[in-house]
Parts: sequence; structure tokens; C-alpha cells
Amino acid sequence: MLAYLACQPGLRAERAALADLLWSDRSEAQARASLRQELSLLRRVLGDALAADRQAVWLVAGAVQVDRDGGAFLGGFDLRSEGFEDWLRSERARAPVEAAKAPIRAGAERATLAVLPFDELGASDEDMFADGVVEEITNTLSRVREFDVIARQSAYALRGQALSAPETAGRLGADYLVEGTVRRAGDRVRIAVQLVDGSDSHVLWSARFDETMDDLFELQDRIAASVAGQVAPSLRAAEITRAGRRAPEDRTTYEMTLTAYPHFWSLRQEGNATAGALLDRALARDPEYALAAALRAWVHAQQNTYMWAVDPAKERARALELANRAAELVTDHAPTLMAIAGAYSQASADEALALTFLDRVLEIDPNNAWAWIRLGWLRQYKGEVEGALEAFDRAERLSPLDPFAHQITFGRAAAYYRWAEDPSDGLRMIEDGLRRHPGVLWPWRMVAVANVRLGRTEAAQAAARRLLDRLPHVTIRYLRACLPPAAVHFDDVYFEHLGVAGFPD
Repeated sequence: MLAYLACQPGLRAERAALADLLWSDRSEAQARASLRQELSLLRRVLGDALAADRQAVWLVAGAVQVDRDGGAFLGGFDLRSEGFEDWLRSERARAPVEAAKAPIRAGAERATLAVLPFDELGASDEDMFADGVVEEITNTLSRVREFDVIARQSAYALRGQALSAPETAGRLGADYLVEGTVRRAGDRVRIAVQLVDGSDSHVLWSARFDETMDDLFELQDRIAASVAGQVAPSLRAAEITRAGRRAPEDRTTYEMTLTAYPHFWSLRQEGNATAGALLDRALARDPEYALAAALRAWVHAQQNTYMWAVDPAKERARALELANRAAELVTDHAPTLMAIAGAYSQASADEALALTFLDRVLEIDPNNAWAWIRLGWLRQYKGEVEGALEAFDRAERLSPLDPFAHQITFGRAAAYYRWAEDPSDGLRMIEDGLRRHPGVLWPWRMVAVANVRLGRTEAAQAAARRLLDRLPHVTIRYLRACLPPAAVHFDDVYFEHLGVAGFPD
């Protein structure tokens, strides 16, 4: 887009023509959405330079001039666009883009990922199905915003070259590579995908998708969503491991934040405290780092939800203060928006506030499993059982091995034991979840309430004792102060059931 606009007076072209030019294979709505996203990215990337010189800025190789006096940046101006794709093909054939030869980063910045062209076994050279799959995967991964994604054209410039993974990664300046193969037999297609560490060719994740060739675009969307949903947590895990290898005093703010994640989702009180300490160090180094502030807010909110707080009111106030600060700093970074939504969903009485941020996350990255998990809980809080279960199912499909999988397990169980006339199925799901996640304590209060609803007072009291043995400070008054204030099902009847189970006033 920038190359095309660079050829035009004032970097201007008519928006509809530009959308049709670059995304003619998509619907009008999809094309305009893609155009808005890419224009937003250009404005953001070029913003500092434009602000430094409001008359004209020289950018990119070839001295592209951006004129700020003639109207809105990248807007306006009618122009015929025919022939652009032919021109682009001829330019690629004449002089392929030389892939960047920057070394793999030493750890100061977030990761960079490249999606390489997939090998389509047994297909003709003119077949473009695999290229379409790669394009959708690249576009989908670029929305995740936890890592940078190298443009498809740069990755394609290395097509056909017999390079090892480290050589490819070095040429592209990538830390991780996504590779794949496509095989077709009749109306069946098998796509194998793997995430590779660019430094040593180690396979970090792999999966195989068997599909039916029905609607081509729908198929590409499904594959892209599945790959993105599983690549993102796998890459995050690899980045956490990499950051953990560096001495604590040498870690960047980004790396400090990364190393907080495993403690954050550990389900342990000491783990939550360690996550908070690491995020405090990150914020001491950079008080304006929105992701660290948002995650720190969520850590404070978890102190209450998991009944670890000494002073619930103080934890909630601190969670809201940090979430508000992060909300002022964040732009379109989906992980930060997700952490803000997580904090608001557990600490704020304003359900609409949490939903606003979840909507922003899913608008940017529809495959964000954590956003679907939190949406499921918010729906469950209000008794929207069908919608809650749909959200939990979507999260599990996207990230079946997610570190927050326990939230899916107990979220489904909560929808059944709280809202079903017979809570027996929900109780069985809770008990199964406790066997799968033996370190978690808070679901024992769910077991207690479910048994009270079933008239099993002794079983309810046994569950209450199980929790109180580990958390003796828990009382009904304490729980009223701790539990998410947006949850309408934490009503007087709920607390009466806790009293019957033996929780003290």
C-alpha cells in the first residue's frame, strides 16, 4: 500500500479504489476493514516522524514525501488503479525484494515471526490455494499483537531457496518461523503446520488439520483461526523460556513482564505475589508500560477472586487504579486490552466497562482465547448459559492447551451448577476439574453451594472445611468484599447457602 501511495501526489488515493485494488478477492466490508487496519498501522508507524516535521517528511528508500498541508494524511484524491497488480508482479520478477539480513534480536524487543510459503504437494505451479492459506494465516497472526509479523512479500522473496531455518530466520530478521505443507485428495485437504525456533530449527508446536474443500474462503478462515489460536500461546511460552534464561538484572521491561506470566496463571498465592513483584519491577523501570500496568491490575483483582487478599477493598481499588492508567496508555495492543478487561471483569461493578474492552480485543483479534474465556464468565454471571457455553467452547477450540484452561473447565461447571434446576451435572464437572487442577482452592465454595442445593448438607460442610483448612480467614463478609461485583448470581441466596455449608458470618 505504501509503495503504491508513494507513486501518487501527496500520498493520496481514493479509498474505495484502493480497497478494491489490494483486496479485490474479499467482500466490500472485509476490504474496507482491511484498509482501515492498514491505514491505522501506517499512521501509527509514521506518526512520530510526521509529528517531528509537519511540512514534509522523507521516508523509506526512494525519498517518499508526505505532505501534511494538503489535507488528511492518506485520504482523498481520485485515481485510476488499473494495472497495479501487473506492475507489482513485473517488479517482483525483475528485482525480488532482498530480505533483511538483520541478526536475530538479542532480546531487547518483542519477538518477530515469519510465515513462510507452504509447500503444496502434487499441485500445479498455477495453483494458489496454499498461498491463500498463508495469506490468511499471516493476516490473522498480525492481529495478535503479542509479536511482530514480517510482511508476506518478504517471506515470499526467499521462496525456492534451499535455506535452513536459521539461515531463513537470519535473512528475514525473524525469531520464529511458521512452516507448512498442503496435500489434497479429491475434496479433502490436509494441512500440516509447525512453529519453528529460528535459532536452532527446534519445533515448538505442530498440528495437522483435515478439512473438506467446501467454501474456499471459509476453509481458509477456519485454518487461519486454528493456527493463530495455537501459535500465539506456543510462541508466548517460547518467549517466556527465552527471557527466563537471561539474568534477572539483564532483563528488559518486556522480559520482566514475560517472566511474570507463568506465576500469574499458576493458581498459587505465592505465584500471584511473585507475578506482582516482577510487574512492579517492570513498572519501576517504565511507569508508562501499559501491558505491565494492565497485568498488575489483573494480579490485584485475582487476589480477591481467589480469596488471597488481606484487604479486599485495597486490592480492588489498586486494580481499578492500574486498569484505568493502562486504559489511558493503550492503543490497539490486544494483550494489554485483554488484561484491562480481565481486571475490570473481576474488580469493577460496571459490566459494560469490561465488555467494552473485550469487544475491542475481539475486534482486533477474534481468535483471542482469553477474551472468549472472560466473555464466557461475564455471560455466566448473568445467567446467559447458552452464550457462556458458546464462548467457553470457542476458547477451547482456539487454544486447547491454554494455561487458563482451568477457567474454561470451571466456567462451564459454574454455568450448570448455578443456573440449572438440577445442579448435579455442574457438581460432577467441578469435581472433575478439581481432580485435573488439584492446586486450586476457590471451586470448593462451588462444591459447597451445589451440595446445599441438592440437600446434601454433610457433603457441603465437608467442602467448606476443605477450603477453610487452607484459607481460615474466609468468612461470608469477606466473600462479599472479594467476589466480582458484576456477578448478579452472588446474591443473598448464594450467601445463605454458604452459611448452611458452615462458612462463618
